Amino acid sequence: MVTQLPEAVTDGLRAEYAEFMKARPDLVPADFAQYTTLAPATVRNFLSGHCPGGIDVATQMRRVLGQAKAGEILALEGAADAVTLAEDTARRVRKVARRGTFYETQTVRKIWELLDYCAGQSTIGVVSADFGVGKTEAVKEWRRRTAGSIESMTFEFDEFSRANVVDFVRLLAQQCGLPTRTPGAQHGGVMFRQICEYLRENPCLLIFDQCETVRARVCQVIRQIWDRTHEAGVGVALLAAPILLQRMLAGKTPDLGALTSRIGIWATLSGLTRPEMAAIVKQEGIGQVDAAGFDLWFKACAGSMRRLMRSLDLLKAKHAGRPVTEKTIVGVAAHLWGMNVEGAV
Repeated sequence: MVTQLPEAVTDGLRAEYAEFMKARPDLVPADFAQYTTLAPATVRNFLSGHCPGGIDVATQMRRVLGQAKAGEILALEGAADAVTLAEDTARRVRKVARRGTFYETQTVRKIWELLDYCAGQSTIGVVSADFGVGKTEAVKEWRRRTAGSIESMTFEFDEFSRANVVDFVRLLAQQCGLPTRTPGAQHGGVMFRQICEYLRENPCLLIFDQCETVRARVCQVIRQIWDRTHEAGVGVALLAAPILLQRMLAGKTPDLGALTSRIGIWATLSGLTRPEMAAIVKQEGIGQVDAAGFDLWFKACAGSMRRLMRSLDLLKAKHAGRPVTEKTIVGVAAHLWGMNVEGAV
């Protein structure tokens, strides 16, 4: 006889898997199944909600998830001693430290930890997190806090530099204060070598933002810059949406494979946690929120700090002093770009 667990328990476990797989898009149900006695189809149906959760199934699935989160199994590939950082989504939060409108969430602290590691170890690190979780703002605050103690430089890719090697090298040379030449493939190599020479004399942490759509050839140049400068103390941090992680681990592009093999630290982050969001909502002065309304609000935000702050601004402007219900969230979200409430329910 198979004893079924309450739906609240199994749905909670499925939600934990969904959160973890959001940060690790390279994983599929069959990857987890190999560490259980369950058939891949059973794991797939359980995670999709088509299979009820018996005690044995739930116990094995929880054990495997815990091992994966701890890095004991299904670890990310990279250098032989690569480190993986992940959030503790179960940690209780009473208050989130803040400076002005900037909140020091767990995601922010993990990004700072990766940046510190890359700078101190002169290695390559990758932050993989969805749009809006606060990667760019975390870097700005880290640079403010480390000004004068850690040399760093940020480069934000655009539609042109992400695809054109010469344009990328030329813009990077400008940020280094080096003379740039007329755009052209014949000058790309000259500027590349000048950048490497400059960084060997002035080592720093190179932080590249919005790397999710960067072409493989540009990634190859980043890797070659690091190869020629890391012994002098140059580190590299890549910030991107999870699609870059998926591309890197697919192993189909040699240029990305060379970069992936040199990764010294990964941070696979899912963004704002439920306890953090509850604490921030309270700190922002929104005191009366019913359970159904908060559930919908959290699902709609989907870990995005940007979405949360937008919704808070609207609530404070249009709904100040009144209780927040599910109907309130539906109405507010209808005015916010990117908050797909219908898809979140």
